[in-house]
Amino acid sequence: MLRLQDNKPPPAPSRRVVRIAFWGVDPISLAEAVQNHCEAQEGWCERLAMHAHLPRPDFTSLADEQTSTVWNDWLAHALQSSGKPHLSLLVPAGDAAQQVHELRLRSALSQAGIGFQVLYGASLRDRVLNAANAIALCARAELPSAENACFTLVDTTQPLHPRMRSWNCDKCSDPDCEHRLFTSLVAN
Repeated sequence: MLRLQDNKPPPAPSRRVVRIAFWGVDPISLAEAVQNHCEAQEGWCERLAMHAHLPRPDFTSLADEQTSTVWNDWLAHALQSSGKPHLSLLVPAGDAAQQVHELRLRSALSQAGIGFQVLYGASLRDRVLNAANAIALCARAELPSAENACFTLVDTTQPLHPRMRSWNCDKCSDPDCEHRLFTSLVAN
C-alpha cells in the first residue's frame, strides 16, 4: 500500500521488505502508477513498502536563508517516519517554478547522504517501467536469493518498432544479395 509521509509505516512483516521512497514536488501520481504496476506483478507488492514524500506547499514562500534548514528538517522527519529507504526515486519537476524546489530537494538528499535515481521518460509508462527496473534491481540486491525470485526485470531497452539489421552492402560482393535488395525496392 502506498503511504504518504505523515502516515505511520506498516508493522514489520516476518519477511524482509524493500523500502522505496518517491521524492519530488509532486511524486504521488507516479508513485500510484508504480504501485499499480507492482500489484500486477506476481509477488511484488507484499515485498515492497512504498512511501511518497512531497514537500509542504508553504515551502514556496520561504526566504532563501531559511530554505536549507527547513528542507533538511523536513527530510529528517520524512526519514524518521518511514525509515531510510533502500531505493530513492526522484520524480523530476515539470515547470521552472518546480525546478527550483527540485534542486533544493536534491541538495537536501545529497547532504543527508541519500542516493537517488531520477525517473526520466517521455511518457508515464516509460517512467513506470524505469521505476520497475530500478525496484527489481534493488530487490535482487537487498533480498536473499530465495526471496527475490519474483522480481524479474522489465526490458525497456527494446524499441517499440525494431530497426532492420544494418547492411554493409558496400563491402558485400554477393550478386544474389544485390539482386534481392534491388528487386524488393522496385517492387515497393
